[in-house]
Order: sequence, then structure tokens, then C-alpha cells
Amino acid sequence: MSRRMHPEALEGFLAAVFQKLGLPGGDAAWVASTLVQAELRGVSSHGVIRLPNYTRRLEAGAANTRPNIRVEKDCGALALMDGDNGIGQVVSRRAMEESIARADRHNVGLVLVKESNHFGAAATYALMAAGRGMAGIVTTTTMKNVAPHGARAPLIGNNPIAIALPGNPPLCLDMALSVVARGYVLQAARAGKKIPEGWGLDSEGKPTTDPNEVLKSALLSPIAGHKGSGLSILIDALLAGLAGSNFSHQVREVGDYSGPSGVTHLFLSIKIEALVPLAAFRASMDAFCGVLRAAPRAMGVERIWMPGEMELEKERERREKGVPLPPERLQEMAEIAGRLGVPMPEAVG
Repeated sequence: MSRRMHPEALEGFLAAVFQKLGLPGGDAAWVASTLVQAELRGVSSHGVIRLPNYTRRLEAGAANTRPNIRVEKDCGALALMDGDNGIGQVVSRRAMEESIARADRHNVGLVLVKESNHFGAAATYALMAAGRGMAGIVTTTTMKNVAPHGARAPLIGNNPIAIALPGNPPLCLDMALSVVARGYVLQAARAGKKIPEGWGLDSEGKPTTDPNEVLKSALLSPIAGHKGSGLSILIDALLAGLAGSNFSHQVREVGDYSGPSGVTHLFLSIKIEALVPLAAFRASMDAFCGVLRAAPRAMGVERIWMPGEMELEKERERREKGVPLPPERLQEMAEIAGRLGVPMPEAVG
């Protein structure tokens, strides 16, 4: 049975865990906040389920708790940063701040960052730009978990992409280029549940409803077949090619703590006011969304949702009632709490 926890209590617990593992207080609090934010928004695939992997990576010394994150190449509106194998959220906050600062100066800021790790939900960083009155676009390489169209060997990532625009509320789309994020398959496996057909393939390239087979094969199904595969290939090529870094088939897999992950991210900020007054942009977004919401609805549809609205509704509800966590998540937290000597937060329902 799921139990609910106050987001502040959950965040405090996670921050204490990361501090125990060597992260400075501010960085520990930031990483914790990103996991709780994912849970609040209903994106549990990028929430507390990531804690066991993050803790094992830190305990193994496979990620740098105090990285020297630096600009390696400064090209005005464009920069290449080295994340020094820091925790992905820590590296990515710094990189997105750099992107926003460059957009302030040059109207557009594009920052590539190499030598990073899993950065959580891409929307976190795109929304940073939207909160500053800019358009934000974020993408990343991942471990290999998708086969090129027509193949049955995982060689490319499901390379998520997020886009956020200022609005009332902001428009925000965050999606993997696989039918579902790997985290949802992992959730099903840990809960002992089947997955819907179409989520992934077994080692022979056949559809399966067994999440463990998908995790074993590392074959998530790409969105829209050859189109999703092609987009993943292009993101891989763009990021790794420009950064001189790892392609997804070279990124260290989840569960391999023998060395750095070698993930590459891209952060793009566009200064809206360079082209149009921000108030006018927001008004145009509101008007556009109004037209879409007023469209005739298909049978059985009660509401037409804009990108990001479901997540905001979920966040309002969970801030009031608490974050629901399933038994397997609570068990994982309790094991980590006992191992590190961190008190478990109390459930509220």
C-alpha cells in the first residue's frame, strides 16, 4: 500500500542522504529538490526510484561529489563545458545558468556539457529558462537502450528532449524518444507487474510484457518507429559530435559503477524579448492555448490538456496531500536510511 509523505520532509531526507555521501549542502539540497519535484509533477520515473542508483554510484566513487565544472571552450553565445563527472543535476544547473547568462548577453545561449551523469527530468532545466522569460530547450544522451530502426541491438539512447515557454502557466513538454522512459519499466519490474505491449522488446527483438526482459535486453521501443529512431540518432550525433564526447553506445550503463558515465547534455536559452515584448509573447501563448482548449472534443474526452498542465495539476494536489510512494520505494529508502544512519521521514497517510 502506498504511503504519502510531505514534500518538505521527503526533500530533507534525500538531502541528508546525499550529504552523507559527500555532496556539499547546497548541491545535496538541489539534487533532492529535483527528485521531489519530479514526484510532485507525477513523473515518478525520475523521482525517488533513482535514489538506489545514485547512492550506489556515489558509494562506488564513480561520480565526483565536488566536481570542477568549467567552461572549456568559450565562443560567445556558444560554450562547451566539462562537468568533471559530477552528479548530473549539479552539472546541469550550472550549465543551464551559463546558457541563460549567455542569452542575456547575446540573445541566445547554447551550452554543451560533457563528462556528466544522469540529470533527472529534462523539464527541470527547460523550466529554469522559462522562469527567466526565455524559451528553454534541453536534450541529453543516455545509455544505449534503443535499437536503430531494423536492428535488434541497443546502440542509441532514448535521448529525452524538453521544451518550455513562458505562459500562464508555462508550456512544457518533456519526453523520451522511446514509448516510455526506462524508469517506468524499472518501476514495473520492482513492483512485480507486467508492462503494456509496445513498451519494449526482448533480446530477440520480439515484443514482450515482461519488464525484466526489457531491462535485460535494453531494448525500449522508439516512438513512431523509424522517426523516433532517426531523431535519437541525430541527437546522439549532434551532442557527441560537437562535444567530442561519448555516443550513447559508449555511455556507461546503469548499474556499471566501474567508472564515469560520460553523458553529454545540451542547453539552449532564447531571449524572447530580443524579438517580441515578453508580455505580448505570453498573451499570444494564452490566446493560442485558448483556441486549442476550445476545440471540439473527441468522444469520451472531458478536457483538452496543454503540455505541462497535467503536471501542474498533479503538483497542486501532491503539495496539499503529500507525495505517494509505493511499498517498494519505501523499502528502498529504509534500506538506504539504515545503511547511512539517516532518519526516515514520517508518512502522513
